[in-house]
Amino acid sequence: MQDKTICNLIISGIGGQGINSLALVLADFFYQSGYGCQFTIHKGGAQSLGSVYAEFRISKQKLAVLGPGIPHNQLDILIALEPWEALRHLSLAHSKTLVYVETETMPLFTERDSERITGKEAAAPLKLPQTQLQELPLHIQWQSYRKTALQKNGIVKMANYYAGLDCLTAIKQIFVHCSDSNEKHLFDKLFFKQIKKAKPRLDLDYDTE
Repeated sequence: MQDKTICNLIISGIGGQGINSLALVLADFFYQSGYGCQFTIHKGGAQSLGSVYAEFRISKQKLAVLGPGIPHNQLDILIALEPWEALRHLSLAHSKTLVYVETETMPLFTERDSERITGKEAAAPLKLPQTQLQELPLHIQWQSYRKTALQKNGIVKMANYYAGLDCLTAIKQIFVHCSDSNEKHLFDKLFFKQIKKAKPRLDLDYDTE
């Protein structure tokens, strides 16, 4: 475990995975939990499965002023709902970065290892992102967000909910003395209030009051 005063977090994925919605929920969660929080949402071609990621700088002090952008080698938590997107942010990581990555590659990206982008000569196939990540000196925690969402909620679009829960888990490892037993209740309340189309678990009732 670490115990820092500032935590740098990135949640990455592609358009349609609910990165934007999750970021808004987490920003509200951090604020109501007493943290200082600055965040930015970066969108590529979001509606056409382009890259989307949310960048957070979180402080134990609510009124802390943090510089824009996460400095090189200072990313504390990376949560990726798509393996290719995890690779985009590794230049910011360090040896103790907490990395959570979806095991499943989205169909658009699986074609990258067989399609030629430019040039007349055929290039060697790209390694799968899972292989590239496994070769790095990082501890990758592989998560089946999509599969879990389908099994427990009946819809893969709830994958961002389970990614959000991993955010809570990871934050407790960075801010060791700031754990709150009611944090999941607060997160659930904000998530289902913010995301109207979200489907609760098939086997549970959620209190959003």
